[in-house]
Amino acid sequence: MINILEIDPVLTVFPYALLYYALLIVSVGLALVSMRRKAGDHGNSPVQIALVIIFTAQLLLLTHNLLAFQGYQLAIDLFPLAYRVLNLICLVWLIFALFNLQVKTLHAWVPTVLTIVFFGIGVLFSFTWLPLAQSQAFNRSWQDYVLISITFTIIILGAVLYYRRHRKGIPEAWLIFLIAGGGFVLYLLFPSIGNLPTVVMLSQLLYYPLLISLANHRGNPSFAEPVEDPSDLLRANVVNAFLDVSLQPNQNQLEKALTHSLSLYLAADLLGLLHYEPISNRFSLDHTYDLIREDHLGKIELSNERLLFLFQRFESGDALLSNRDSDLQLEKQYLMEASGYNQTGNLMLYPLKPSGNEHKWGILGLSPYTKRKWQQEDIWRLERLQGNLSRVLEEANQLENSARQIDNLKANILQAQQELTNLQMEQVNTKTELQEVNDFILQTQSAWTEEVNLWVERQKSLETELEHLQETLEANQENLAEVDNLRAQRNQLEATLARNAEQVAHLKTTMEEAALLLKELSDKDVGVDDEEQK
Repeated sequence: MINILEIDPVLTVFPYALLYYALLIVSVGLALVSMRRKAGDHGNSPVQIALVIIFTAQLLLLTHNLLAFQGYQLAIDLFPLAYRVLNLICLVWLIFALFNLQVKTLHAWVPTVLTIVFFGIGVLFSFTWLPLAQSQAFNRSWQDYVLISITFTIIILGAVLYYRRHRKGIPEAWLIFLIAGGGFVLYLLFPSIGNLPTVVMLSQLLYYPLLISLANHRGNPSFAEPVEDPSDLLRANVVNAFLDVSLQPNQNQLEKALTHSLSLYLAADLLGLLHYEPISNRFSLDHTYDLIREDHLGKIELSNERLLFLFQRFESGDALLSNRDSDLQLEKQYLMEASGYNQTGNLMLYPLKPSGNEHKWGILGLSPYTKRKWQQEDIWRLERLQGNLSRVLEEANQLENSARQIDNLKANILQAQQELTNLQMEQVNTKTELQEVNDFILQTQSAWTEEVNLWVERQKSLETELEHLQETLEANQENLAEVDNLRAQRNQLEATLARNAEQVAHLKTTMEEAALLLKELSDKDVGVDDEEQK
């Protein structure tokens, strides 16, 4: 054994080497015990699992070292390689523990995969190292440099990632990264002869006791993981769901959030809001929440006649619990048909007090999945919310009316804006037309002015001509008198001519008659001569 562990007798030679392994194993064991005591029943946390793996790996190294001390040649040959591989695996799980000490930020499959990979590398390296184990030291071999380089790289990457995720990390964690990295840096800068990295072993003696201090940080409330209680989680979900009610922008979303909250509050399979409008005589089941499917059903229109008994209790304001299949068979059958479920289970009806308007509200709970039996305690739990539920629904209705009025106002504003735009366009068109009319008027006025000026000039010309004519008339007055005498003489001559024409015509007639008479006389003379000749 001495020929193998020849570097530092305090660390490598038995029985002195037991101090090295004892300090490492005791440090990890105390850290594990302290953490389990402060973590209580949650003994399967990632940090504790990592400590258990590190503790087991150190025990394996101690066992392997003892076998080598007993003179088993295979153990002697494989110990340097096994030491580096197992310590590399321990370092991986230690870094995993540091990441998950405050918040679970690294999954366990990462170190698990790396453990399998490094174990496989160790097996492969053993085939190349065993033929050389008797003739050379492991230190400064290529297998040693590869494994030390991988280890140093993992430390650097772990420190960088830890800084990015936990910049205000635990001081002991930074000391572990610093001491471990420093040990490997010194080993790479000043490699020693032999089979074991003495400087790295000394660094382990320095940072392994820090695990005990880390276990105390684990118990600190600022770093401890909260223990989840299912009832606390349910209450948190209920509170969160009720807080959602106040954040909804409209009636539809608010009522959905309300049924979701009440379903969680009562642990009801199905829970919906019964809504009745006396004016329109509309009876419906609104926003029913399915707790198992985590979804809302659509609006279900109900018939008052088919739910006669249920509707009477709703109108009278009396709560109703039905936990037997023989109760309300007709009503339950109708609810099955209306909702589309193949069963309704037990039934709970809780009418809300009317808020003074025309709307009436109630809560209907069904249990088709779990067959949950409704208790009087459920009614009491709803009674404590009675006033607030009524106010919430009333405010939701007012919110919807206000939203509707706002929508109408928006529509009216849009219409007014459109009309204003049209009026502005008409105004622009009117201004354009007015400008055109003004231009036309100016042109017309200019034309009329020119025309008037022309007529004025013409009038002046005519007046001048009229004056000339007047003077001419006055100058020709005497000529006019002579013209009148000549006209009278002409009239007399015309009358004389007319009489002469009559006389000429009478003479022509007389002459024609005389010619005819002469012709007749000549014809008679010719006849007498003819007779005489015969």
